[in-house]
This record gives sequence, structure tokens and C-alpha cells, in this order.
Amino acid sequence: MCEDEFVVALDLKLLIEEFGFQVMGPFAKRADALEKLDQNLPDVALLDVRLKDGEVFPLADKLVDLGVPIVFHSGHIFEEDVRNRYPGAETCQKPVSAKHLRTTLENAR
Repeated sequence: MCEDEFVVALDLKLLIEEFGFQVMGPFAKRADALEKLDQNLPDVALLDVRLKDGEVFPLADKLVDLGVPIVFHSGHIFEEDVRNRYPGAETCQKPVSAKHLRTTLENAR
């Protein structure tokens, strides 16, 4: 999970764990998440678009290359642009309800 806002990241982590998922992260920086990919691949990636070290797209490209499903979770997302660049990706606008987030993560797997 990549999210640069600490409180949002903590809330999401706890919520996703309640859904039964194990959470890698949260990572506030794209570079930290990329480094972790060398050790372990997630079943699905939940990505904020804007992180502390720039946009998440280089990480998303790597995840696609590795076959990891992506869910973009952001207030700064243009769904059509993301769907064109990442046709298999799911999107959630911030704020997202727990029910919608759970459904989206489960559908992405």
C-alpha cells in the first residue's frame, strides 16, 4: 500500500487488515515500495497517485510488469487517463467507503 498522508495510511492499513488482507507498508515514498518489491510481491497493490517523492506511475509500471493487480486510491485521479494507461486497474476516489474499498480490492485480486 502506498499512501503519503500518515493518518489516511494508518486508517487504510487497519481497515484492510480487518478485511483479512496482510498489508505491506504503508509506503509514503515510491522508492521505498520499489525496494520492498525485491523481497516480496503483493497480491494486489493499493496506490495513491501522489507520494512524497513524486507520482506513483513508475511503481505502477513495475507492478504491471510483475503481474500485480493495481487499485488506484486518490483524490487526484482522472479515471479515463488511468484506465487508458492501466487497462486492468481499478480506481477508488478519496474518500472511499469501507464497503466500496473492500469490493474493489477483492475484485482486483
